[in-house]
Amino acid sequence: MSTLATVEPTSAKAPVLTEGDISPAVMMDFENAALDFFVSKSVPTEKQVTMIIPSIKDLRIRDWISADHARIIVLPFAEFMAEMRANYLHQDWEDQIRNQILTSTLTSSKSSFWNWSQQLLKLNCLLRGTSSVFDDAALRNHLEAHLDEELRARLKHNEARKDKVLKTWISSVRLIDEACTVETKRHRELIEETLDRQAKRQNTKTDAFRGQSCCGNAAQTNDTSTGSSSSTYVKLPPLLDTERTLLNENSGCTKCRRFFTDHHSQNCPDGFPSGKGYKTLTPTDILTAKKAKAVAKQTLPVDTRPTLMRTGTCRTVR
Repeated sequence: MSTLATVEPTSAKAPVLTEGDISPAVMMDFENAALDFFVSKSVPTEKQVTMIIPSIKDLRIRDWISADHARIIVLPFAEFMAEMRANYLHQDWEDQIRNQILTSTLTSSKSSFWNWSQQLLKLNCLLRGTSSVFDDAALRNHLEAHLDEELRARLKHNEARKDKVLKTWISSVRLIDEACTVETKRHRELIEETLDRQAKRQNTKTDAFRGQSCCGNAAQTNDTSTGSSSSTYVKLPPLLDTERTLLNENSGCTKCRRFFTDHHSQNCPDGFPSGKGYKTLTPTDILTAKKAKAVAKQTLPVDTRPTLMRTGTCRTVR
């Protein structure tokens, strides 16, 4: 498995390009670090390639330089880097980077406008010095055409749309996008707060319903038990006037509702009769009571009948 080359910048010496496969980004880092070194050490133009060659550690590149040393060391540094790219980057590296830019959209990047635009600017920097590089106008047109729908709609009626300078246009659109992000976040928070309140309200209703169900079940149980216990009880109908008259005329009790008794309602030992199976008193009941009383007297034992002896006669005391 091949390793990737890296750049190791140093403050006192030329930057080191380590051994390994070189990516377009690493190639650009090496070029920029070398230019910084030339400036800091005041390296003359004709000596720049000679000064940087010892810092290249990849054997393949060193072999290429050795094979054509006399020609290479007198090349301007820009031409030297162009040949480095042609020899040691992927053959279609320019097309790959250009396609990355052309197919990129704000929505697909899943990032803010600022981060997305800066990423495309960095990719375009890799194309610097090639025919594939985008100029500012082309890059601005691409960015504007690939905004998401909401940001494009906001920009449509904003003065920033008229700005033709790439840098200031990006800064203006960044402010619009950030304001849009804040507004969207606030809307999301309001929705979440509303949903949270609705959930709490629903939970409260559910708890109240459960409480009512418990009470209702308890009440229903009590009602059922009461109903079952009271289902055997039948209320005694009120005493009718006709019944009262019959009782009063036949030594009856208006409480126990019996005829021919030796007590009244105030001292009734029997209490009210059950309402279950009760029938309204009629004259027929008087005759029935008389017969029952007569039969009871006939069956009473002789020695239980209280008597008073007067002039040889026997008298039954009531």
